[in-house]
Amino acid sequence: MSLQRTAYYLRTLFRNIASVKGLAALLSSFGALWLCVEIASYFFKGTMLQSVIESLWWLFFIVGVAIAIWIARPTLLVAARLKDRDVHIEIAIGDVFSFDGSIVVGSNSTFDTRISRELISEKSVQGQFTSRYYGGELQLDAELNTALNGHPHEDLNGNRVGKAKRYPLGTVVRLNPKGRTGYFVAIAHINEHGVASGTLDALKDCLAELWLFVGQRGMKEPLVVPILGTGFTRLAPSRQVIVHEIIKSFVAACSERTFCDKLTIVIAESDAIKHKISLETLGEYLNHVCSYTEFSNNSNE
Repeated sequence: MSLQRTAYYLRTLFRNIASVKGLAALLSSFGALWLCVEIASYFFKGTMLQSVIESLWWLFFIVGVAIAIWIARPTLLVAARLKDRDVHIEIAIGDVFSFDGSIVVGSNSTFDTRISRELISEKSVQGQFTSRYYGGELQLDAELNTALNGHPHEDLNGNRVGKAKRYPLGTVVRLNPKGRTGYFVAIAHINEHGVASGTLDALKDCLAELWLFVGQRGMKEPLVVPILGTGFTRLAPSRQVIVHEIIKSFVAACSERTFCDKLTIVIAESDAIKHKISLETLGEYLNHVCSYTEFSNNSNE
């Protein structure tokens, strides 16, 4: 478990213990243990074993607290199987790079690569992808240019902080540095000052293009997706809403074909804490969608 994930786990655990959930867990564990003690005392009444049981009150307390802590432990992952499909969807708290599978990287429509305060943040998924799997942004830039060769684009005029070739939103390219696949998808336009902006409707269209691309050119590998558009793209909807849209879009794409066996939507620990994201609530939504989505029998898998 990473340091950030451990910090999130402990912080959430202490918060749960100090909440009504923690009190309920403690009372529940003590109640169950007391019932066991009463039953044992009834059957062994008047024997030496009863005296032993009554003298172990400290063990009763320790076991009760341990059970309460276990009940109140944070949820780090929820999962569901898509009805009538051999596809699993997960929502997890953690570092997107710690999960197995191909990573979806949200980029801008000019596919800028320069790591700087004006363009691509080193803390963004693209910035981290660059530092982990490339010798530098120039290497990434070269591979992106090769992958984008032949894609339609428009040339932008005037002085700009970034590149001058703009591709349609939803443009996707597949890169394979150091044995790790990354799907770069254009989800927002960027202005001459390097400021990205997008909309929820545009993100929905981009997700549809992403699933189509993966279905046509992917290798049916597991997919790992961060909460796209909530960072430097500056989408207004909450992270919960974006997770809902990713789930709905993916499930809709699975009606046509099964293009991967598992999708993992990853929420960063910092986002989960800062925005008080409830994984249990998202899990209920995920289970509902996976259980009640109906597919036609003539879909082409």
